[in-house]
Amino acid sequence: TGSDSLIAVIIDTGVDYNHSDLQANMWGNPFEIPSNGIDDDKNGYIDDVYGINAITNSGNPLDDNGHGTHVAGIIGAVGNNARGVVGVNWKVKLAAVKFLSASGSGSSANAIKAITYATELKKAGHKVIATNNSWGGGASSIPLGNAIIAASQAGVLFIAAAGNSASNNDIIPFYPANYQIPNI
Repeated sequence: TGSDSLIAVIIDTGVDYNHSDLQANMWGNPFEIPSNGIDDDKNGYIDDVYGINAITNSGNPLDDNGHGTHVAGIIGAVGNNARGVVGVNWKVKLAAVKFLSASGSGSSANAIKAITYATELKKAGHKVIATNNSWGGGASSIPLGNAIIAASQAGVLFIAAAGNSASNNDIIPFYPANYQIPNI
């Protein structure tokens, strides 16, 4: 059923951290004082209690699309609570990192910010075990690959979608899933 001492970082459209099936499993940054307007942990983001929004450079990763919340539910919806669905891990801490907009689009630059945030959490002593990246498309990018390598070097798994188009990734690469990096 999982462990509530481990953190899965959902890099997506954000997460509805008020959702009744996710709220109890949301990670809370112990080094931030909520809503005080100060970057208490000095990581460059004010009030990043549940994670960050890489688009706005803020501490509010609230989902305005639904995809990230859906993914978070698959990974870590609370189990045995007689409501909603059950995640693969009944107990896990979910950190939200929004880099995809309400329309589901995003930039490589913001993806790099998102991955770097998760890696820096791990380096700061938070028990980040993996990032979930249910997104992709576009060409290979050296800077994006380097961000994933840095996550690998920090011991963070990078779980990536292989695409939704039923194509053969050995013939038509789909990034970031097709990077040849050990943590993917």
